[in-house]
Amino acid sequence: MGLLLKLALLGVALYAAYKTFSRWKGLYDRFVGPPPAPPKPAPPRAPEPAATTQTAQARPKVIEETVQCAGCGAYVSTAAEKCGGCGRPLP
Repeated sequence: MGLLLKLALLGVALYAAYKTFSRWKGLYDRFVGPPPAPPKPAPPRAPEPAATTQTAQARPKVIEETVQCAGCGAYVSTAAEKCGGCGRPLP
């Protein structure tokens, strides 16, 4: 027998074995079923908001009045004696 014929018969035999195995595996999975999937873990809970104190809620926001510096144009609090950017005294 020639070498090419032997390789062809070996290929046909391997193909037949593969198809037989896949057919039997398909029948097995159909009747028995695939293995159960592992359960998914529960999603983590959202963190609870931090407890706020009464002092933080009762304290009013302080808004200071500001003026513009003539030298650099920065806005400075009226309580300041001189500009923090250029050092000029405020009027």
